[in-house]
Amino acid sequence: MRGTARLRRAAPYAALAGLAALGVLGPWLAPYDPLAQPDPVGLAALPPSWAHPFGTDPISRDVLSRMLAGARVSLGIAASAVLVAVTVGTAIGATAALSGRWVDAALMRITDAAMAIPRLLLLLTAVAAFGTVTPLALALLLGVTGWMTTARLVRHETHRLLASEFVRGARALGVPPRRLLRVHLLPALLPTIGVAATVALAAAVPLEAGLSFLGLGVGPPHPSWGNIILEAEGEVVRRWWLVLFPTLAIVATVLTTNLIAERLGERPDA
Repeated sequence: MRGTARLRRAAPYAALAGLAALGVLGPWLAPYDPLAQPDPVGLAALPPSWAHPFGTDPISRDVLSRMLAGARVSLGIAASAVLVAVTVGTAIGATAALSGRWVDAALMRITDAAMAIPRLLLLLTAVAAFGTVTPLALALLLGVTGWMTTARLVRHETHRLLASEFVRGARALGVPPRRLLRVHLLPALLPTIGVAATVALAAAVPLEAGLSFLGLGVGPPHPSWGNIILEAEGEVVRRWWLVLFPTLAIVATVLTTNLIAERLGERPDA
């Protein structure tokens, strides 16, 4: 029974590691060149078959190969966005908790104001203003619009830690604030930051896919899970494979990261 429970708890981590491995190794695992158009007439929009397990798109490109290559793009953008969001959110949340009442209140009001703006609307406005964005710019946009939850979680947990015995003892010994944060608080904040990172990843993946589907994210010919769905071009019923497989990949990533966030949240030191 214990082995089964451990296996069940480890399954989301193994699944996320598998998705990450596909992102890293995807271009080498792809059976075809994801950008090749071998026969834009004879091989266009073919349903799944032995030769093309995920079918082909309207210009004869292999969808499985594009899915594997798109995993690197979609997951890479999402992971970069999470790194930005978690870094900014942790810095703001910790600064608010460690500073005086006025600084704390000001930073939290800024956070509240940022949370009041619908994230998708802000992203659509920013991307539309730039016209086209590079994957790096898209990751930065996703990151700087997604730090608020991390800031609130880190601030709350830092306040809790400041009331703990080991932090009060360190303060009594005269440990400077920077050393207190680096040596004592940050290691204890890692579970909270891990929860925030997984929640942010679960939000970033569908956001990137949605922007790419709208033609505002990763542009052709480079594949992402969102613009593969876009290639159905209104023929969702006839070209169902172009919608099904990318959607399953997005759902699997979101479900996996949410399960990991739940596991981390159950930890007694989280």
